[in-house]
Amino acid sequence: MTNRMLAWMRAVALGAGVAAALLGCATGTPIPPTYTQAELKAICDRQRGWWRPDELIGGYCDFRGP
Repeated sequence: MTNRMLAWMRAVALGAGVAAALLGCATGTPIPPTYTQAELKAICDRQRGWWRPDELIGGYCDFRGP
């Protein structure tokens, strides 16, 4: 094989690998969150925290120090 043919075969293999990686990452169903906001609030309440709802980040549990 000539150098030109080897270079062409490498380019084809690399292009196929990149295409497969992009297609593999782009398809599929989105992964749902582990806990719902109601479950997170319940966990926060059990740990004696204050649930702070937030539309941007979904809410967080606030603890007051001693």
